[in-house]
Amino acid sequence: MGVGRAHRIAGAATRIEPSLTFLRPRKLPRQARAHATVDAIVDACARLLANGPYEALTTNSISERAGVSIGTLYEYFPNRESIVAALTAASCHRLVAALRRGASETRGMGDFEGVEHLLRSGVTVLSAPENVFRRLMLEAPFVLRLPAFHEARATLDEICEGIRAAAGERVNLPEPQLDAWLISEMLFSAMLRIAIGRTDAAQRDVMIRELARMTFRMATARDPRPDEMPPREPQALALT
Repeated sequence: MGVGRAHRIAGAATRIEPSLTFLRPRKLPRQARAHATVDAIVDACARLLANGPYEALTTNSISERAGVSIGTLYEYFPNRESIVAALTAASCHRLVAALRRGASETRGMGDFEGVEHLLRSGVTVLSAPENVFRRLMLEAPFVLRLPAFHEARATLDEICEGIRAAAGERVNLPEPQLDAWLISEMLFSAMLRIAIGRTDAAQRDVMIRELARMTFRMATARDPRPDEMPPREPQALALT
């Protein structure tokens, strides 16, 4: 992860609203060794949350898992919440990168295939164990107020508007910009619920297919034809 991630965490921290100043890091890393220390602390937090409840998370457990002294941890972070905020920033950056990459990869795909691919890109990152979104959303809801989370959410708005504009007359939206924003709102909420729900990969695949079908219908006022829908994975077919 290295220096790049630490810079992104620092940037997100400077935009935290005044009521959430307790989430800001105490000190920003400047040297390569310091960046590596901060990365180790954030990674340790992620590993602990992937395997245990938020209420059990402590600065002592994080420092021990990271292999740094508690004094070193407090040199950079004032409390466990500020470490969780840094973890959220890193996870949201991966989500933004995945959404942008997924949108880019849809070029040349059919409309339904492209929608499904974009949705799968988002759900894959949201459900990835290293991003611990399920734990963060359900047990540390303050992360929903963080700038990094709002930026990730806004990215989908931007992508949906770009897709709408590029689709031109292929979409059938009475209020094009407003409708694209509303669809984006629904998609983000649905992707998050699919990702953090207690479902396996096959069940998520079925849900993504249905979400893509409903999105296609909202945008085009028709259902996708069978020839427009790529084959589903065998494990997903077994659930239907």
